[in-house]
Amino acid sequence: MDFITDHQEQVVETAVCVIAFLLLRRFGHHIVRNAVIRSSFKAKEEKEILRLLNLFATIVVAIVITAIWGVKQNEILIFATSVITVLGVAFFAEMSILSNVTACLVLFFQHPVKIGDFIHLKDGEQVLEGELIDITYFFVFLRTLDGRTVTLPNSTLLKVPFTIMEHTRPT
Repeated sequence: MDFITDHQEQVVETAVCVIAFLLLRRFGHHIVRNAVIRSSFKAKEEKEILRLLNLFATIVVAIVITAIWGVKQNEILIFATSVITVLGVAFFAEMSILSNVTACLVLFFQHPVKIGDFIHLKDGEQVLEGELIDITYFFVFLRTLDGRTVTLPNSTLLKVPFTIMEHTRPT
């Protein structure tokens, strides 16, 4: 028998799922693009945020397609609980991973700081000044006046007060 006629329902559901995935991906890109246009300075971070959103969407679509093609619910449940348990232990052991990825998204969508800003922050007794040269999923990188590159977890910028001195490095 023909594969498509034997599995017509799954083929249609998979096609609908893929189309929904593409539409949601396009909608996500539109939201990120509007955030870039609205803030007019987040263009350098746009690519990283799109990668993160695409990863989440791909994982969801893979799970849905797996369910469509008849993997038994108890097998999906066993697999999902195993993965969630491993991730839960990993995130509990290193909670900063999750908080830094979340901080990356918050910095992109809700905070006025951007690459190229010169910032001044005080973490306890430590004072740090530098130009923000990169924001990744987990870290921000500052270039200090003496030319050193300092790496800080993203969550530090959400936890510690800092001042955006100006949009370019002081002379």
